[in-house]
Amino acid sequence: MVFDDVYNKASDLVQALKETGNTIAFAESLTGGMISSRLVDVPGASDVLLGSVVSYTNDIKINVLGVDKETIDSFTEVSGECAAEMASGVKALTGADIAFSATGYAGDYEDHPEENQNGTVWFGFAYKDGTRSYLQHFDGKRDEVRLQAVAFVYDTVLSYLRS
Repeated sequence: MVFDDVYNKASDLVQALKETGNTIAFAESLTGGMISSRLVDVPGASDVLLGSVVSYTNDIKINVLGVDKETIDSFTEVSGECAAEMASGVKALTGADIAFSATGYAGDYEDHPEENQNGTVWFGFAYKDGTRSYLQHFDGKRDEVRLQAVAFVYDTVLSYLRS
């Protein structure tokens, strides 16, 4: 996936958010701010993006986003339960109409192939009708997995806005 593809998706998302009068916020772990960064490449993103929290550690997930420690202890930080709580947390924190989160494994684990979960990503989506989580598996190296995660977020929100 090339930068132009993601830019076009981001541009479409900004336009769709404007047309529907919605705002958005993100809670990012494995993407490290890439979801919001790519969105702000688009002129007019400031009209729809309220904020983003890079919650790379569990402490930030718990203390800033309000993820329950029991959720992480029971399901791990890479789970649908955690992703849903991350999305709900950033939605509450920012007051956005729509919130999306991403948590997963983007690294390469050649040293321990039996533990290789590279490309496993959980997403949380909080919107007016509730909260959902999605599991995706992406192929590729670290940056490729992260970029595919960004594209998935944009595509999913676009589908929601157009339905």
